Amino acid sequence: MMSDMNSLLDIRTLILVITIVVTCRTFILGYVWKITRPYRPASYWAIGSLLISVGELLVGLRDHISPVVSILLAQCLIMTGWMSITGGISIAARHKPAWRTGGAFIALAILCTFWFLVISPDFAIRTYAASLPVIGFDLYAAFVCLRFKEGAQRATFRILAITLLAQVISNLVKTAYIGINELTQLFDARWQVGQFYVVSVITASVSTALFVLLAVQRLQEQLNAELLARREIDHSVQLAAMVYQASSEGMLVTEPDGRIISVNPAFTAISGYTQDELVGKTPRIFKSGKQEPEFYAAMWREIIATGHWKGELWNRHKDGNLSAEALSINTIRNPDGSPQRFVALYHDVTSQKQSAEVIYHQANHDQLTNLANRNHFFQQLSKELSRARRTGKRVGLLFTDLNRFKPINDQFGHEAGDTVLKTVSQRWLACVRDNDLLARIGGDEFALIICDLNDVSQTKIIARKLIATLEAPIAIGNDQSCTVGTSIGIAIYPDNAMEMDSLISVADAAMYASKSSGNNIIRLADVVASEKKNQSDWIVFESGHLVGVKKIDEQHQELVRMVNKINRAIHSRCEDASLKLMFNELVAFTEHHFSTELRFMIDFHYPETDVHDQQHQALVAQLSNLITRFEQGDELQSLQMIKDWLLRHIEHADKPLGAYLASKGAN
Repeated sequence: MMSDMNSLLDIRTLILVITIVVTCRTFILGYVWKITRPYRPASYWAIGSLLISVGELLVGLRDHISPVVSILLAQCLIMTGWMSITGGISIAARHKPAWRTGGAFIALAILCTFWFLVISPDFAIRTYAASLPVIGFDLYAAFVCLRFKEGAQRATFRILAITLLAQVISNLVKTAYIGINELTQLFDARWQVGQFYVVSVITASVSTALFVLLAVQRLQEQLNAELLARREIDHSVQLAAMVYQASSEGMLVTEPDGRIISVNPAFTAISGYTQDELVGKTPRIFKSGKQEPEFYAAMWREIIATGHWKGELWNRHKDGNLSAEALSINTIRNPDGSPQRFVALYHDVTSQKQSAEVIYHQANHDQLTNLANRNHFFQQLSKELSRARRTGKRVGLLFTDLNRFKPINDQFGHEAGDTVLKTVSQRWLACVRDNDLLARIGGDEFALIICDLNDVSQTKIIARKLIATLEAPIAIGNDQSCTVGTSIGIAIYPDNAMEMDSLISVADAAMYASKSSGNNIIRLADVVASEKKNQSDWIVFESGHLVGVKKIDEQHQELVRMVNKINRAIHSRCEDASLKLMFNELVAFTEHHFSTELRFMIDFHYPETDVHDQQHQALVAQLSNLITRFEQGDELQSLQMIKDWLLRHIEHADKPLGAYLASKGAN
């Protein structure tokens, strides 16, 4: 019976069978690799199977070709093929293949095979050298399979591990039998060797099915992931569409050339247009004319440079009315970076703008006469003087005081007096230019700022017009009327004064001088601005400013010097770039001064250190804000605020600190 078994397990026949099986596996896995090209393991399995089939074919031709080819080359191909298959299994199991270790193992095995084939022929040892790498690859692959614990492939890897272990056992039986019986020829072997090839045929067939199954499972995972991703995308698209349609913010989408392709319902409500009326048009249809062309040019420069823009503008509604809108524009780009769409987000802020304008008007205008109030007058005068310094123009300042107003109030009552004030305001507004500012700064006192004055005589012409408007009687009710006169004082910047406070004082003095001279008198100030006075220190650091700590006092004196330097630079019409540099130096030295004070407070354990340091931070922020106002063309008022800020800082913050430090012996 054993002889029948041995004849049945003819080694040549079995090698031929396994060659055919592995060749078929090569084609099957090659096809799998083709249809699942992203699945890398299939390529390693197909290449490994090809190498093994060629190697087994060479082994089967042992008696017909050179031993070097049928043994040495064949074993090299078979071992390399097993390493390729093992690497594919590792990659499939998400494990890094040990290519270098496997390659070294094969090189050593080939060297041993060559030695015991050519130098010292020994079939048994040569068999060990050829079998051990294959056993090692199978064990490593089984270990990798058993470690895999993810998803539906886990069971497949378990079966593959069992298949590989069965092949290891069969290979060990074959190798042990050859070594124990000291066989000298492969083809003379009995069933103990033949069983290895039978098992190899079976495991090759099973592993082929498992490899295909792994590829299919991996493909299914990818399809499931793509399906899930597509569902998420569809959900996101649906959600985006819902948000787009339901949003209270107006949304507009355009092509790169500006043509509108879609608007949401909120935008149609804001603009008054339907979607059909807008698609194919450009946003120029909303142009209000309130923004200059440079505004749109700057907007598009920023969009091109950064991909977005945010700001406010006025647009025209379909019915012709203007609406204020907060606008945000963002760019959707193609993969190459070129614009694909522009998306604009609109929010109607007309009511907020109108409310802000009402609040601003109430804060800056006299409620009775609707003229600029005292606060607005001083702000505007500061700006006009700052602009005049830059442009070299003159500014005229007229102070007026009504004559015979008090008797009207006393005789006819305050209601009649209010009527007089409102009538005078209306008449005088009709006499002044749009860019000049008429303000009520007291009970019956008014002031007029005349901008861009070319000739001083213009101020007298305007003053005479103001007087002339008061010749007509003013109706005050109950068929009664009255007349009032006025006294006008005029001061000119920079002829009569260089500072705002001085200019106001000169104009006020001229007005009282005209009032003492009679009714409807115009008095032009004859004071000449002193250049010497302009060059003197604006802030004088006196003994009362000392806090008692030498280092802090020296830094305070340096701050005063820097502010005086900025004041002189403004009056000498220094370039804006130089002024900005001086302001930045002031901020930097202020921060240095505060850090010096902080070191003193920490070293001497000042109890109010935290509060004082927080005040420092707030003061630096205020100083930065004042510099921003300067950059917007309001340097005079900014400088006055810096002066007030500095003196207040010394008086209220640093004097208590100095007293504490002096008591602790600081110097």
